Amino acid sequence: MRVMDEYTLLGRVVLRDRVAEKGAVCVRDGEIVYAGSAADAPFLSNVISETGTVMPGFVDIHCHAGGSTWFHEDPAACAEYHFIHGTTTVCATLYRDLGTEGIMNGIEAVRQAMNTCPTICGVHLEGPFLNPELGARSAKADIFADPAVYMPMLDCGILRHMTFAPEVEGTEQLMREMKKRGIAGSIGHSKASPEQVRRAVACGASNVTHLFDATGASISPTRWAGTLETDFNIAALSCEGLTYEIICDREGVHVRPEYVALVKRCAGAGSIIGITDACGGDGDGEEINFLDGELNGSKLTMNRVAANFRALGFSLPEIAAVTSLNPARLLRVDSTVGSLEAGKRADIVVLDDDFDVINVFKA
Repeated sequence: MRVMDEYTLLGRVVLRDRVAEKGAVCVRDGEIVYAGSAADAPFLSNVISETGTVMPGFVDIHCHAGGSTWFHEDPAACAEYHFIHGTTTVCATLYRDLGTEGIMNGIEAVRQAMNTCPTICGVHLEGPFLNPELGARSAKADIFADPAVYMPMLDCGILRHMTFAPEVEGTEQLMREMKKRGIAGSIGHSKASPEQVRRAVACGASNVTHLFDATGASISPTRWAGTLETDFNIAALSCEGLTYEIICDREGVHVRPEYVALVKRCAGAGSIIGITDACGGDGDGEEINFLDGELNGSKLTMNRVAANFRALGFSLPEIAAVTSLNPARLLRVDSTVGSLEAGKRADIVVLDDDFDVINVFKA
């Protein structure tokens, strides 16, 4: 990361609607004052010429860990791990297996880290109100959304979004309480019926947590041999106004390439959010995690997520939307981050042709 009061960054600049092959981004006091063709740039001092592709810094809304360290253990170390891979805004994800006390302790650890880690924007809670049959380290007991449990979580002041399963009793009121506080509601880890999905959306849910992962159908097996029931994923794709998280690993383990193409065709790149769902695991070249033979998140960083979307035929502006602007919109921070535009923070990543990070700038 380079920190200067004023500079002009030259390179292949990815804008919202096009790529400026000979582009420039001009920055003053941490704010972008110009992004576009270098021919029209109001050149500032400290010209930096980069040979790579200049994109908005990545925004990861679903990330449990960095390397072998978990966010609830050391949020600062996790944030730094992902920052060097281009993530300039990250939500620290806390999973249901921490339990209520562990979640609250994790929230406090993240709050303290936010005082010194500008890349951490808050917390994402993946649970505790999920279908007990679905997901890594699945729970065994029936659950319901108890206000005595969730109200302290909602009122912590740093909760950005929360994942719940619409079929869990009490989650409609939970969603209403989230909406009052401006907390995004994400649905997932679910076998919800189409009716339950639609009710959750009507109550304010706006995002789907890792589509096609840890999901199922409310009716199983199918009622008529040779036909398919409407599962949670199809019910969610049929709704208007949702965004859809996708864990885009290289081998298509989490989401098969045909399903990614289906989501893009149905909802458009503007409704897809690329996530890491990174869980504890050393960077050994592998992109997925297994725990006791069960799929357990990924070892991804956001630059690899971007590379994998590129391999599936996404354009550079589409990749910038999927990895930066769309998640920024969900978090309601798109007025300041998520794209290279005048007036936004100079959160920038420079990538080579293989999507390895050359440089990262954080305002």
